[in-house]
Amino acid sequence: MNKNIVIAKANKLGINNWLCIVMLGLVGQLAWIIENMYFSTFIQANITKDAWATSATVASSAIVAAFATILGGALSDRMGNRKKFISFGYIIWGIVTASFAFFGNNHVSSNIVLIVILFSLMDCIMTFFGSISNDAAYNAWITDITDITNRGLVDVIISMMPIAALMIVFVGFDGLTKTGHWSLFFIIIGAITTFVGIIGIFIFKDSKHLKPNTEGTYLKNVLYGFKPNNIKQNKMIYICFIAMLFSSLALQMWQPYMISLFQYTLGIANYVIPIGIIVILAALISVIGGKLMDKFGKEFFFYPVALIGVLGGIICFIIKFIDPANDLLKMILLIIGGTLIMGGNMLCCGLFLASSRDYTPKDKVGSFQGVRIVLAVMFPMVLASFICPFVINTFGTEPTAELIAAGAYQIGDKVYPYELFLFSAIISALVFIPSVICKKKDKKFREQKLIELETLAE
Repeated sequence: MNKNIVIAKANKLGINNWLCIVMLGLVGQLAWIIENMYFSTFIQANITKDAWATSATVASSAIVAAFATILGGALSDRMGNRKKFISFGYIIWGIVTASFAFFGNNHVSSNIVLIVILFSLMDCIMTFFGSISNDAAYNAWITDITDITNRGLVDVIISMMPIAALMIVFVGFDGLTKTGHWSLFFIIIGAITTFVGIIGIFIFKDSKHLKPNTEGTYLKNVLYGFKPNNIKQNKMIYICFIAMLFSSLALQMWQPYMISLFQYTLGIANYVIPIGIIVILAALISVIGGKLMDKFGKEFFFYPVALIGVLGGIICFIIKFIDPANDLLKMILLIIGGTLIMGGNMLCCGLFLASSRDYTPKDKVGSFQGVRIVLAVMFPMVLASFICPFVINTFGTEPTAELIAAGAYQIGDKVYPYELFLFSAIISALVFIPSVICKKKDKKFREQKLIELETLAE
């Protein structure tokens, strides 16, 4: 073993903390899936297929999410309390989600504009409480209870939650939407979210190190993470967020089109099998990687994690040049490439999110959650909304007569191209830029943090 490698033993979080991490993280992602995927589907199926309606709902909720996280994170810092925001936030979040059942199962009204406005307003209310409780308070709490010896594993597991939630919804509840039982669908997901919030009242505990931060005014704390001087002082946090921006943008290049890419572009009718294999393999790689980065240090993972995403995208793109009749080779390359892409994204998000937590001042944890949402969540979604249509319109092919006859495409549509994977690889390569900076700083910084933990333990 290299003597320069500092091996650290992970500090235990305890069963109660792990239960809250998994329970609140997973159910939070279940609720976000409804907002991110199924609200759009409901609008298109029951209100109108006009793009302005979906775009209006998505845009308004994205803006509310950013503002709510900024305001809620700073307020939870000031009060020195995450529990109230998380527990009561989840309760209200679930109630508002369930209230969408009032829109019914079928076409809701002939007054489309009014219904879209009402739907968007309710979506914004739901997003407000979801962002305060999950994006702001929950993520700040994760920083509170973890340290440099265990954050890698925790954040990798958190990065797996969206995929786990997606599989749960697909397997357990998607059939309700396909049979038109939308009201029951909203009620079930809302009830689960509220129930978890109620449980949180009894089992959730704030970190004993969390104290109210009454320094300065509340407005000063809200704006803290956006002031040039504070950005300069905490530049490593922003470098980590920029790496997450690139990784998230690379994922946005193909994930929203995943099922159509598998089914129509790659010609894999039974796409559930490869998706399931990819998710399981990616999860295993991510958990192992998370444990290793905690034990040996993050410095050994910045370059490999960036490289994995690039290789995965290239391998999936290469399928374009494989004989269409060679289903076995296509499936093998898809599983390998897909596992690398998805596993790389989970590891990348976990690695850089954990690193950003390491650099975050303890009294400003909540104030940086809004910055994270803006850079690592909102920006990738906005950028992808411009890049993906360009790639699809430039490289997409006309649908065959068979696809049109099957109702999968209409005349004038474009079949999603393999180049979405190529652009994913190109964007993943940008992760190398912040990786160089983080790698240079990590070893000395890690040693310093481990000494601080030993001092506190004494």
